[in-house]
Amino acid sequence: MIEQLKILVSEYVNVNEAEWSVLSESLEIKEYKRGELFLKEGDFCNYVGFVNKGLFNFYHIKGGIKHIRGFFFSNNLISNYPCFLQKNKSEFYIEAMEDSSITFIHRDALLMLHKELPMVQEFSRVIVESLYLEVSAKYESFFIKTAEERYMDFVQGKPELTKKIPQYMIASYLGITPEGLSRIKKRVS
Repeated sequence: MIEQLKILVSEYVNVNEAEWSVLSESLEIKEYKRGELFLKEGDFCNYVGFVNKGLFNFYHIKGGIKHIRGFFFSNNLISNYPCFLQKNKSEFYIEAMEDSSITFIHRDALLMLHKELPMVQEFSRVIVESLYLEVSAKYESFFIKTAEERYMDFVQGKPELTKKIPQYMIASYLGITPEGLSRIKKRVS
């Protein structure tokens, strides 16, 4: 499982065996059962992880309604990254939607590795830039695109997830009602 993470890191930065050996000593693996939380509201997010297998949803509950912010799936990094960076308590939950596994690292170990291994700092910078672009694109899509266009982007970008994720969650993620999503699906099929 850690090999998957090594492949991901190698896609962004050069990492030799000695560096990987030092980095991998700080990594831990945890299994999650469906419904188990990686993070809950009110907790500090002290970890950033890599989803080895499985699927998680990232949500906030307001007025008893679950609002989906995003999904983490195999070969994705996972964290409430703003909370991780700012050392704030989380206002979100991250929950396993199926039996899953994460390789993770604690903030303190990561910060120590930033000093020890320049490639870890470079990888962190690349990830932050990537997350910024992803969040910015989603935010802008609410101003620029129709709900139908957002749905088509979701389906084309993550076709395997449309079979695994309940429709009401996809609707929430896209900022529409389940009924609105149903109408969109009928139009595009």
